[in-house]
Amino acid sequence: MTVSISIKNPDRVYRFRNYFANKGVNCMICNDESEVTLFDLSASEAEFLLNAFTKHFHLSRVAQLAHAS
Repeated sequence: MTVSISIKNPDRVYRFRNYFANKGVNCMICNDESEVTLFDLSASEAEFLLNAFTKHFHLSRVAQLAHAS
């Protein structure tokens, strides 16, 4: 599973990438430094990481998109 996180504040892009890199997640910065993309995750790993991420940075999810099984 691949997860992309859009970021409006360019100063946070590297903080967010470093957060996931420190967790051992394959990630990279995309779209002119406005998005962090996470690679090679199972659905349960993605859910766990996103919950921890939003809690750590005091964020909330805008929307959750359904994905095909």
